[in-house]
Amino acid sequence: MAKVLAVVVTYQPDKVLLSKLMQALAPQVAGGIVVNNGQNLPLPDTFVDQAGFAVRHMITNVGVATALNVGFQWAQAQAAEFVITFDQDSEPAPDMVSCLVDAYQTLVASGHNVGAVGPQQIDSRTGHLSPFISPISLLRRKVIPANGECLAVDHLITSGCLVPMHVWAMAGRFLDELFIDYVDIEWSLRLRRQGWQLFGVGNAKLMHAIGDDVTSWRGRQILQHTPLRHYFMFRNGIYLQSLSHISFGWKLADAFQLFKKMLLFILAGHPRCTHFRAMLRGLRDGWQKHMGQPWGQP
Repeated sequence: MAKVLAVVVTYQPDKVLLSKLMQALAPQVAGGIVVNNGQNLPLPDTFVDQAGFAVRHMITNVGVATALNVGFQWAQAQAAEFVITFDQDSEPAPDMVSCLVDAYQTLVASGHNVGAVGPQQIDSRTGHLSPFISPISLLRRKVIPANGECLAVDHLITSGCLVPMHVWAMAGRFLDELFIDYVDIEWSLRLRRQGWQLFGVGNAKLMHAIGDDVTSWRGRQILQHTPLRHYFMFRNGIYLQSLSHISFGWKLADAFQLFKKMLLFILAGHPRCTHFRAMLRGLRDGWQKHMGQPWGQP
């Protein structure tokens, strides 16, 4: 059995959601670490220990990227064969990890150069399947793998992503300066530029909440974010435009997506002026490569 260790990144987590994640995850992995962007967790130490997890308190919020790097370094020291990463608001199906490991091994046996595999996400609030994005050359195409199917994808989100330890060691750290948004996307694109493939696995299921809330606007569901998240989203999206390992076609497609998001959230976000100012500041700071933390801790 492959040695899979989990890395869970938390920031002011909800006690119920975090306990559900750890209870669902503990039987599927050989152990793990909670990298907490704060000074304490809302769970007793005995609960965490019994689940087979260590805890590293970062005291302040160092961001998702730095927390992931801390977790991977810990897993490397524990001789992990695979690392599986999670956000605090996810819940894996009972067989999710084994499905991902089996898919990885099957793909490698078929001759694929696999950098990572990820599960089919199911929005925990709506029950809808969240599509993957096919590898982007210019156009964005959403895809959903059937059960038993593995599809090559453009990028994988952090939660539920299974990464072979040797791939992380070769590809390098997540970009600390990104802090939160685009962290997983940039790393995925870096892997693909180095010749690795990423796959979405249809029969591996993950309940996951994307965005801070879901609202309805003109008959469609809109994922809502805070103004601060919009700042990071636009700052980091513009920053990625300057990175040489990302293709021109991908940059063009993502710039169009940012433009559409700005229009949508100006119309559907509340309060509109606050969201718009956050996006503009993000665009400015991304263009000028000002990558510090704005307005204190997010």
